[in-house]
Amino acid sequence: MRVLVLAEKKKIAENFVKAFLEKGITAKYLRLSKVMLVSKKDKTEIKLVGSNIDNFDAVFLQARSSLAPFVEPLLEELTNQGFYVNSKKGSYYLSDNEPYTFVSLAINNVKTPKTLTSGSGKNIERVSKNISYPLLVKSFVGKKAQQAIIANNGKELNSFVKSIKSDIEGFMLREYIDEPVISCIVVGDEVFSVKRKTKDQVVVPIDKGEYYKLPDSDKENVLNATKVIGLDIAKVDLVKGRVISIEPNINLKNFNKICSADIESRIVDFYLSKENEIKRKSIFSELKDIRSIFSKTIFGRFFK
Repeated sequence: MRVLVLAEKKKIAENFVKAFLEKGITAKYLRLSKVMLVSKKDKTEIKLVGSNIDNFDAVFLQARSSLAPFVEPLLEELTNQGFYVNSKKGSYYLSDNEPYTFVSLAINNVKTPKTLTSGSGKNIERVSKNISYPLLVKSFVGKKAQQAIIANNGKELNSFVKSIKSDIEGFMLREYIDEPVISCIVVGDEVFSVKRKTKDQVVVPIDKGEYYKLPDSDKENVLNATKVIGLDIAKVDLVKGRVISIEPNINLKNFNKICSADIESRIVDFYLSKENEIKRKSIFSELKDIRSIFSKTIFGRFFK
Protein backbone atom coordinates (compact mmCIF):
# COMPACT_ATOMS: atom_id res chain seq x y z
CA MET A 1 0.00 0.00 0.00
CA ARG A 2 1.19 3.49 -0.86
CA VAL A 3 -0.53 6.37 0.92
CA LEU A 4 -0.49 10.05 -0.01
CA VAL A 5 -1.05 12.22 3.07
CA LEU A 6 -2.68 15.48 2.00
CA ALA A 7 -2.84 18.26 4.57
CA GLU A 8 -2.75 22.03 4.77
CA LYS A 9 0.54 22.08 6.69
CA LYS A 10 3.43 19.68 7.20
CA LYS A 11 3.08 19.95 10.99
CA ILE A 12 -0.41 18.45 10.75
CA ALA A 13 0.78 15.54 8.62
CA GLU A 14 4.08 14.58 10.30
CA ASN A 15 2.74 12.16 12.93
CA PHE A 16 0.43 10.46 10.43
CA VAL A 17 3.25 9.90 7.93
CA LYS A 18 5.47 8.58 10.73
CA ALA A 19 2.77 6.12 11.87
CA PHE A 20 2.35 4.74 8.33
CA LEU A 21 6.11 4.35 7.87
CA GLU A 22 6.51 2.58 11.24
CA LYS A 23 4.13 -0.13 10.02
CA GLY A 24 5.99 -0.61 6.77
CA ILE A 25 3.60 1.40 4.60
CA THR A 26 4.99 3.79 2.02
CA ALA A 27 3.66 7.24 2.85
CA LYS A 28 4.42 10.74 1.63
CA TYR A 29 3.17 14.15 2.71
CA LEU A 30 2.11 16.73 0.18
CA ARG A 31 0.72 20.15 0.95
CA LEU A 32 -2.85 20.46 -0.28
CA SER A 33 -2.02 23.66 -2.16
CA LYS A 34 0.36 21.62 -4.37
CA VAL A 35 -2.49 19.60 -5.85
CA MET A 36 -4.07 20.73 -9.10
CA LEU A 37 -6.96 19.51 -11.22
CA VAL A 38 -6.36 19.92 -14.94
CA SER A 39 -9.32 19.44 -17.27
CA LYS A 40 -8.81 18.61 -20.95
CA LYS A 41 -11.98 18.12 -22.98
CA ASP A 42 -13.92 15.39 -21.15
CA LYS A 43 -11.01 14.22 -18.96
CA THR A 44 -9.71 15.60 -15.65
CA GLU A 45 -6.21 14.83 -14.40
CA ILE A 46 -4.83 15.15 -10.87
CA LYS A 47 -1.45 16.86 -10.96
CA LEU A 48 0.91 16.89 -7.96
CA VAL A 49 3.83 19.27 -7.63
CA GLY A 50 6.98 17.13 -7.27
CA SER A 51 5.18 13.79 -7.44
CA ASN A 52 2.76 11.63 -9.44
CA ILE A 53 -0.67 10.50 -8.27
CA ASP A 54 -0.10 7.12 -9.96
CA ASN A 55 2.56 6.39 -7.31
CA PHE A 56 -0.20 5.95 -4.69
CA ASP A 57 -3.12 3.62 -3.97
CA ALA A 58 -4.85 5.58 -1.20
CA VAL A 59 -5.12 9.10 0.19
CA PHE A 60 -5.35 10.27 3.79
CA LEU A 61 -6.91 13.73 3.71
CA GLN A 62 -6.80 16.35 6.45
CA ALA A 63 -8.39 19.68 5.57
CA ARG A 64 -10.92 22.07 7.05
CA SER A 65 -14.48 21.72 5.84
CA SER A 66 -14.38 25.38 4.74
CA LEU A 67 -12.11 24.26 1.87
CA ALA A 68 -15.02 22.33 0.36
CA PRO A 69 -15.06 24.30 -2.95
CA PHE A 70 -11.58 22.92 -3.74
CA VAL A 71 -11.67 19.63 -1.86
CA GLU A 72 -14.95 18.33 -3.32
CA PRO A 73 -13.85 18.30 -7.00
CA LEU A 74 -10.65 16.58 -5.85
CA LEU A 75 -12.60 13.98 -3.86
CA GLU A 76 -14.82 13.28 -6.83
CA GLU A 77 -11.86 12.74 -9.14
CA LEU A 78 -9.99 10.57 -6.61
CA THR A 79 -13.10 8.43 -6.18
CA ASN A 80 -13.64 8.16 -9.94
CA GLN A 81 -10.04 7.00 -10.35
CA GLY A 82 -10.45 4.29 -7.71
CA PHE A 83 -8.45 5.74 -4.80
CA TYR A 84 -9.55 5.04 -1.24
CA VAL A 85 -9.99 8.31 0.70
CA ASN A 86 -11.14 8.66 4.32
CA SER A 87 -13.76 11.23 3.23
CA LYS A 88 -16.45 10.35 0.69
CA LYS A 89 -17.37 12.77 -2.09
CA GLY A 90 -20.06 15.12 -0.85
CA SER A 91 -18.88 14.94 2.76
CA TYR A 92 -17.12 18.33 2.69
CA TYR A 93 -20.04 20.17 1.10
CA LEU A 94 -22.31 18.63 3.72
CA SER A 95 -20.15 19.31 6.78
CA ASP A 96 -19.48 22.89 5.63
CA ASN A 97 -23.20 23.69 5.59
CA GLU A 98 -24.35 23.60 9.21
CA PRO A 99 -28.12 23.93 8.68
CA TYR A 100 -28.03 21.25 5.96
CA THR A 101 -25.87 19.03 8.17
CA PHE A 102 -28.49 19.05 10.93
CA VAL A 103 -31.32 18.42 8.48
CA SER A 104 -29.42 15.44 7.04
CA LEU A 105 -28.64 14.03 10.48
CA ALA A 106 -32.23 14.42 11.67
CA ILE A 107 -33.85 12.70 8.67
CA ASN A 108 -31.42 9.80 9.13
CA ASN A 109 -32.40 9.34 12.79
CA VAL A 110 -29.21 10.74 14.29
CA LYS A 111 -29.96 12.25 17.70
CA THR A 112 -29.30 15.99 17.72
CA PRO A 113 -30.63 18.92 19.77
CA LYS A 114 -33.90 20.12 18.28
CA THR A 115 -32.99 22.48 15.44
CA LEU A 116 -35.16 24.81 13.36
CA THR A 117 -34.37 27.24 10.57
CA SER A 118 -36.00 30.42 9.35
CA GLY A 119 -35.35 32.33 6.16
CA SER A 120 -36.51 35.60 7.66
CA GLY A 121 -36.10 37.50 10.90
CA LYS A 122 -39.80 38.41 10.66
CA ASN A 123 -40.81 34.78 11.15
CA ILE A 124 -38.27 33.93 13.81
CA GLU A 125 -40.52 34.67 16.79
CA ARG A 126 -43.22 32.37 15.39
CA VAL A 127 -40.69 29.64 14.64
CA SER A 128 -39.15 29.91 18.11
CA LYS A 129 -42.46 28.86 19.70
CA ASN A 130 -41.75 25.34 18.49
CA ILE A 131 -38.56 25.01 20.51
CA SER A 132 -37.56 25.48 24.16
CA TYR A 133 -35.23 28.13 25.57
CA PRO A 134 -32.34 28.64 25.98
CA LEU A 135 -31.47 28.66 22.27
CA LEU A 136 -28.25 28.84 20.32
CA VAL A 137 -29.12 31.30 17.54
CA LYS A 138 -26.99 31.81 14.43
CA SER A 139 -27.46 34.13 11.47
CA PHE A 140 -26.25 33.02 8.03
CA VAL A 141 -25.24 34.49 4.72
CA GLY A 142 -25.20 31.53 2.37
CA LYS A 143 -23.76 28.66 4.38
CA LYS A 144 -21.49 30.84 6.51
CA ALA A 145 -22.49 31.73 10.08
CA GLN A 146 -22.14 35.47 10.68
CA GLN A 147 -23.17 35.94 14.32
CA ALA A 148 -24.20 33.66 17.17
CA ILE A 149 -25.69 34.15 20.64
CA ILE A 150 -27.38 32.13 23.35
CA ALA A 151 -30.87 33.55 23.86
CA ASN A 152 -32.56 32.75 27.17
CA ASN A 153 -35.97 34.13 26.21
CA GLY A 154 -37.99 35.73 23.41
CA LYS A 155 -36.92 39.24 24.35
CA GLU A 156 -33.21 38.39 23.93
CA LEU A 157 -33.96 36.62 20.64
CA ASN A 158 -35.82 39.62 19.21
CA SER A 159 -33.11 42.03 20.39
CA PHE A 160 -30.52 39.92 18.58
CA VAL A 161 -32.52 39.89 15.34
CA LYS A 162 -33.10 43.67 15.48
CA SER A 163 -29.40 44.33 16.13
CA ILE A 164 -28.41 42.84 12.78
CA LYS A 165 -27.96 45.62 10.23
CA SER A 166 -26.44 43.66 7.33
CA ASP A 167 -28.32 41.43 4.88
CA ILE A 168 -29.00 37.99 6.32
CA GLU A 169 -30.26 35.00 4.33
CA GLY A 170 -31.41 32.85 7.22
CA PHE A 171 -31.33 31.87 10.88
CA MET A 172 -30.76 28.62 12.70
CA LEU A 173 -32.24 28.05 16.15
CA ARG A 174 -30.94 25.09 18.13
CA GLU A 175 -31.84 23.90 21.58
CA TYR A 176 -28.95 24.81 23.87
CA ILE A 177 -28.06 22.12 26.40
CA ASP A 178 -25.88 23.42 29.23
CA GLU A 179 -24.01 20.16 29.88
CA PRO A 180 -20.41 18.95 29.38
CA VAL A 181 -19.34 18.46 25.77
CA ILE A 182 -18.07 15.01 24.81
CA SER A 183 -15.49 15.36 22.04
CA CYS A 184 -14.93 12.18 20.02
CA ILE A 185 -12.40 11.05 17.46
CA VAL A 186 -13.88 8.41 15.16
CA VAL A 187 -11.66 5.95 13.30
CA GLY A 188 -13.81 3.47 11.40
CA ASP A 189 -15.88 1.80 14.13
CA GLU A 190 -13.64 2.96 17.00
CA VAL A 191 -14.46 6.04 19.08
CA PHE A 192 -12.09 7.85 21.47
CA SER A 193 -13.82 10.28 23.82
CA VAL A 194 -12.87 13.22 26.06
CA LYS A 195 -15.28 14.94 28.46
CA ARG A 196 -15.03 18.75 28.50
CA LYS A 197 -16.83 20.75 31.16
CA THR A 198 -18.51 24.08 30.48
CA LYS A 199 -18.15 27.19 32.57
CA ASP A 200 -20.32 30.23 31.95
CA GLN A 201 -21.41 28.65 28.65
CA VAL A 202 -17.78 28.29 27.52
CA VAL A 203 -16.33 24.83 26.85
CA VAL A 204 -12.91 24.15 28.40
CA PRO A 205 -10.03 23.24 26.01
CA ILE A 206 -9.29 19.59 25.21
CA ASP A 207 -6.17 19.59 27.41
CA LYS A 208 -8.41 20.39 30.41
CA GLY A 209 -10.71 17.49 29.61
CA GLU A 210 -10.79 13.95 31.00
CA TYR A 211 -11.18 10.45 29.60
CA TYR A 212 -14.79 9.44 29.09
CA LYS A 213 -16.17 6.00 28.36
CA LEU A 214 -18.92 6.51 25.83
CA PRO A 215 -22.15 4.52 26.43
CA ASP A 216 -22.99 2.08 23.62
CA SER A 217 -26.10 4.07 22.64
CA ASP A 218 -24.05 7.28 22.25
CA LYS A 219 -21.34 5.42 20.31
CA GLU A 220 -23.97 4.08 17.91
CA ASN A 221 -25.28 7.63 17.42
CA VAL A 222 -21.79 8.98 16.72
CA LEU A 223 -21.01 6.26 14.18
CA ASN A 224 -24.35 6.77 12.50
CA ALA A 225 -23.59 10.50 12.20
CA THR A 226 -20.22 9.90 10.48
CA LYS A 227 -21.81 7.45 8.05
CA VAL A 228 -24.55 9.95 7.14
CA ILE A 229 -21.99 12.67 6.42
CA GLY A 230 -19.65 10.24 4.63
CA LEU A 231 -16.60 10.33 6.91
CA ASP A 232 -14.59 7.26 7.96
CA ILE A 233 -12.39 9.42 10.20
CA ALA A 234 -13.82 12.49 11.94
CA LYS A 235 -14.23 14.60 15.05
CA VAL A 236 -17.73 14.60 16.54
CA ASP A 237 -18.99 16.61 19.52
CA LEU A 238 -21.90 15.46 21.67
CA VAL A 239 -23.95 17.00 24.43
CA LYS A 240 -26.16 14.68 26.47
CA GLY A 241 -25.89 12.05 23.73
CA ARG A 242 -26.87 14.46 20.95
CA VAL A 243 -24.54 15.41 18.09
CA ILE A 244 -23.80 19.15 17.97
CA SER A 245 -20.92 19.21 15.46
CA ILE A 246 -19.02 17.01 13.03
CA GLU A 247 -15.77 17.88 11.30
CA PRO A 248 -13.56 15.94 8.82
CA ASN A 249 -10.37 17.57 10.12
CA ILE A 250 -9.05 15.99 13.33
CA ASN A 251 -6.58 17.41 15.82
CA LEU A 252 -5.16 14.66 18.01
CA LYS A 253 -3.20 16.96 20.30
CA ASN A 254 -3.94 15.84 23.89
CA PHE A 255 -6.36 13.12 22.73
CA ASN A 256 -3.70 10.38 22.79
CA LYS A 257 -2.55 11.29 26.27
CA ILE A 258 -6.02 11.61 27.79
CA CYS A 259 -7.36 8.44 26.15
CA SER A 260 -4.11 6.46 26.69
CA ALA A 261 -4.16 5.55 23.01
CA ASP A 262 -2.05 5.88 19.89
CA ILE A 263 -4.78 7.09 17.54
CA GLU A 264 -2.40 7.66 14.61
CA SER A 265 -1.50 3.96 14.81
CA ARG A 266 -5.20 3.03 14.89
CA ILE A 267 -5.71 5.06 11.73
CA VAL A 268 -2.96 3.05 10.04
CA ASP A 269 -4.61 -0.19 11.22
CA PHE A 270 -7.86 1.06 9.73
CA TYR A 271 -6.16 1.68 6.38
CA LEU A 272 -4.63 -1.80 6.55
CA SER A 273 -8.14 -3.21 7.06
CA LYS A 274 -9.02 -1.57 3.73
CA GLU A 275 -6.01 -3.11 1.94
CA ASN A 276 -7.95 -5.75 -0.02
CA GLU A 277 -10.44 -3.13 -1.17
CA ILE A 278 -7.59 -0.83 -2.18
CA LYS A 279 -5.85 -3.63 -4.12
CA ARG A 280 -9.06 -4.47 -6.00
CA LYS A 281 -9.46 -0.83 -7.00
CA SER A 282 -5.79 -0.68 -8.02
CA ILE A 283 -6.18 -3.71 -10.29
CA PHE A 284 -9.36 -2.24 -11.78
CA SER A 285 -7.52 1.00 -12.47
CA GLU A 286 -4.69 -0.88 -14.21
CA LEU A 287 -7.20 -2.73 -16.39
CA LYS A 288 -8.78 0.59 -17.35
CA ASP A 289 -5.34 1.89 -18.35
CA ILE A 290 -4.69 -1.20 -20.48
CA ARG A 291 -8.09 -0.80 -22.13
CA SER A 292 -7.34 2.86 -22.83
CA ILE A 293 -4.00 1.97 -24.47
CA PHE A 294 -5.42 -0.76 -26.69
CA SER A 295 -8.46 1.33 -27.67
CA LYS A 296 -6.07 3.58 -29.59
CA THR A 297 -4.65 0.69 -31.65
CA ILE A 298 -6.03 -1.52 -34.43
CA PHE A 299 -7.53 -3.66 -31.65
CA GLY A 300 -9.64 -0.74 -30.46
CA ARG A 301 -12.93 -2.18 -31.75
CA PHE A 302 -12.62 -5.07 -29.27
CA PHE A 303 -12.61 -2.63 -26.33
CA LYS A 304 -15.75 -0.69 -27.18
